[in-house]
Amino acid sequence: MIRLYCWLAVLVILPIGQLGAASQLNPGLEEQARRIESELIAPCCWTQPVSQHYSEASTQIRAEVRQMLAAGRTEPEVLNAYVARYGERILASPPARGFNRLAYILPWAFLVFGSIALLLILRAWKPKTAVPAPSGTSTGNSGDDMDRRIAEELREFER
Repeated sequence: MIRLYCWLAVLVILPIGQLGAASQLNPGLEEQARRIESELIAPCCWTQPVSQHYSEASTQIRAEVRQMLAAGRTEPEVLNAYVARYGERILASPPARGFNRLAYILPWAFLVFGSIALLLILRAWKPKTAVPAPSGTSTGNSGDDMDRRIAEELREFER
């Protein structure tokens, strides 16, 4: 049982120690490293950004990113190095070229066309204005008037 706790302690403390040792960058490069980490997807499961994923592969990528930045490489150079290694799948957001442009254009197009469709539907549901009664007829709701109108309509119907 003690061996299990020792291994758990090593597995928890080792990545934290590596992060502390790797974060010896100046604040500007550290900010850049964190931005790059949020733009890369963890290659072990392809579900989360490296900045949010805690695995051996993510820890290794964090250390590599900081090493590359400390060596003087720029943000696009670091991203291109990972794209060359893993393909465009490693990027959290697809580049805006070719078929990938649809990921940027379609949400705005749906918003515009959806708004127009909603406006047209709301206009169609707008209640119609009341048609004024022809002159010479009563618009009251008295019982005698109603009886007279029903009798006239029945006579016309029987003809």
